[in-house]
This record gives sequence, C-alpha cells and structure tokens, in this order.
Amino acid sequence: MGRGLSRLLAVAANTFRETVRERVLYNLVFFALVMTGAGLLLGQLSIRQEEKIIKDIGLAAMDLFGTLIAVFIGVGLVSKEIERRSLYPLLAKPLTRDELYLGKFAGLCFTLLVNVSVMTGGLYLTLLATGKKADPLLLAAAYPILLGLALVVAIAMLFSTLTSSTLAAVLTVGVVIAGRFADVVRNLREVAPAVPVWLVRLLYGILPNFRNFDLKDRVAYGDPLPGAVLGFVTLYAAAYVTVLLVLGLLSFRSREFQ
Repeated sequence: MGRGLSRLLAVAANTFRETVRERVLYNLVFFALVMTGAGLLLGQLSIRQEEKIIKDIGLAAMDLFGTLIAVFIGVGLVSKEIERRSLYPLLAKPLTRDELYLGKFAGLCFTLLVNVSVMTGGLYLTLLATGKKADPLLLAAAYPILLGLALVVAIAMLFSTLTSSTLAAVLTVGVVIAGRFADVVRNLREVAPAVPVWLVRLLYGILPNFRNFDLKDRVAYGDPLPGAVLGFVTLYAAAYVTVLLVLGLLSFRSREFQ
C-alpha cells in the first residue's frame, strides 16, 4: 500500500512538471495583465460597480482558463501517452494502470490548484491596488471553481481512455457546455416537443450540473455563502468525480495496447 501510494505520488509529481514544461502556467502572466488592465480601465466607474466588475472578470477568467487547461491537457494525459507509445515503458515498470491513471489525475488537479491559488492572489492584489478591500468571500467562490475543474479533468480523462485526444476534447467540451446549461436541457421539451421525456430526464440526470459550482454572482454582490452550500457542492463534486474515475479506471484496465 505504501509503495503503491509513493508510486502514485511520483506520477503526480511528474505530471505536474510536464504541465509546467508545456507552459501551461504562463496563462497566469496573462491573467495578471488582464486583471491589472481591468482595474485601471474601470477606475472611472463608480466605486460599487468597479469592485463588482473586477470580481466578475477575475472569477470568470479563473474559471475559463482553468477549464481550458483541464480539457486540453486532461485529454492528453492518457491518449497522447498511448498515441506516442510512451505508455509501454511506464507499464513495464512496477507501476499499475490504476496508479498511473490516478497519479495523472492528481498531478493535473495539483496544477489547477496552483493556477487557482495564484489567480486568486492576483485578484486580491488588483482589488487592493484599486483601493478596495480584500474580500474573504473570494476564497469561497474560488473553491467551487476548483471542484468544477477537478470534475472536468475526470471527464476529459474518461473520454481519453475511450477515443483519440481530438475526439475526447470535442466530447469533453460538449459535456461541459451542456452541463453549464443544464436548465436548458431540463426544459428541452419546451422548444423541442418531439424529444422523448425519458431522453430529457436521462440527459439531465447524467450530465453534471456545472451551475452548482458557479457562485460568482453571489460573491460579486456580497451575498453570504452558507457552509451548507459549500458542503453540498463538495459532496456533489466528490460523487461525480468518484464515479467518473471508476469508469475511467475500468476502461483503462480493459484497453488493449498494441
């Protein structure tokens, strides 16, 4: 058990280093520039509107950049290894498929944690630089964003075990978009009556509702975030991620490498 955990952590650390080599963290510089420019451009607005817009832009950018990283790096964690055949020497070592899969998931999640942490710090600095207070609720908004990104990684990795990296990226983006408009899916029969009720219910039940992780508006307006809300999104994300990881592991175990 101890050796298995150490091998898993070694894969996670190597995955994090690989994402840094791919310059994925350079988006932080871009984020900082965007936030600084936004703070300066919004200096002419009223104090209340300026603070709200800065928070909106900052949290939205955090979510967008994180999602792009989760999708386009997540789909390559397994599929690119298979396509390049670099997976074979790894599995020839005393490393199980489960350890490799979970290690890569943990490594990319750690990369996203670093991204979200640095972006949150940059958002705080922008607020302070424009004469605003450091709102602790920003941390409460960043936490669900991170949970949503972990869910995106789990989706991307599952698809990457089933198909090519390109198709996996398309499918992942499709699921994420559909999940962000889950309410539209639920009311699909209002605009498309021909769609069977069972199909609408099935899609709504299977698709992860990413709106549960979107608390940006509440934070921007200064509304409190009860612990029950954060607890719910934590359990929601944990349940979905667990199911997706199990499915991904089963698919990865059964895949034949030639």
